[in-house]
Amino acid sequence: MSTPTTTRLRPGTWTVHTGRTSATFTVRKLGFHLVHGSIPVRAATVHVNTAGTPTALRAELDLSAIDTGNRRRDRDLQKSQWLDCGTEPTMTFASGDITSCPEGWAAQGFLSLRGTTCPLTLTVERPAGTGAGSVRLQARATLDRAPLGMGAPRAIVGRYLEIAIDAVLVAPH
Repeated sequence: MSTPTTTRLRPGTWTVHTGRTSATFTVRKLGFHLVHGSIPVRAATVHVNTAGTPTALRAELDLSAIDTGNRRRDRDLQKSQWLDCGTEPTMTFASGDITSCPEGWAAQGFLSLRGTTCPLTLTVERPAGTGAGSVRLQARATLDRAPLGMGAPRAIVGRYLEIAIDAVLVAPH
């Protein structure tokens, strides 16, 4: 794994390759059962300064295509008491505060969902590049669903969701 001090990216705006990028989550159900799911990444960009380090990122996820492997649960999650996809089918994360950390970078930003915004920190690890002109980034975060006003008692659905992102970014031209 590269260290933050040796990791340099080409300056400019990198864009996500949506076909090679995934966002997954895990949450506890009834205190012991784990529910896994995925949400397609619609778009994402990472701005890199002339020193080769990220300075800002933005990602949009398509909540209307959430997939937990259970169609009924997916339809329920799209309702107003959960994700409210009828009003706003996109979840957005934006950060302009990216710093080096032992894992790579820490992107402190805000997650917007259901007309509400809450703080979220992504820890981004940058393994070796995937080829000329692209790089694979892996990120992790823990989301507290309480500030987002999502329904269901915590005894039924866990308060915290573990998020994992595996993204391939394409270099600027």
